[in-house]
Amino acid sequence: MLVNYTLNDYVKEVASSKPAPGGGSVSALVASLGVALSSMVYNLTIGRKFYDEYDNDIKDELESGLKICERLMSEVMELVDEDKKAYEEVISVIKMPKDTDENKAIRSEKLEKAYMKAINVPLKLARLCSEGFAPTLLIAQYGNPNAVSDAAVGALLLFAGLQSAMINVKVNAKYIKDKSFVDSVLSECDDLIKRYEPIRDEILNISMKDL
Repeated sequence: MLVNYTLNDYVKEVASSKPAPGGGSVSALVASLGVALSSMVYNLTIGRKFYDEYDNDIKDELESGLKICERLMSEVMELVDEDKKAYEEVISVIKMPKDTDENKAIRSEKLEKAYMKAINVPLKLARLCSEGFAPTLLIAQYGNPNAVSDAAVGALLLFAGLQSAMINVKVNAKYIKDKSFVDSVLSECDDLIKRYEPIRDEILNISMKDL
């Protein structure tokens, strides 16, 4: 599994002549690092002296925010490998025989299913990235002032993951015959970009106001 590679080996694998892991896998890794940075700021906040001065409602929100980040980090990391698997399944189906009408029909049906799997990986990534902005905004507002710049970097990486996921959704969408589904997912991705870009900017403004 790619997630078990050393960082050095993973980077070399991406840089090789192999087509996968590629942009989809890297997008998931980037997003997971964004959430990881937010988690770090939470862990540098909860339990510190200034944290004790917060009222219980804020403490509860912060502890909930950390749990969300931990869940997201785990779910996003799974996509590092899932994207590669989906790509390999598409390639495997493309290589199926098409020498007869029956084989062509079988190949066409399986290819549609393979592309549906392939598009669902970046679509899931886009949705998970979107979930990461609320806890990142929260920790930018209440986090350790010595570490909130890391929340800003986290927000940038989350948004990069979201944008990259949208690119990969569009790449796969052109091969899918179900146009109503395609229109729906493309619209969803556009909406996510529009919704979370200003939140990314808000996180940056909060985190960098004293710099």
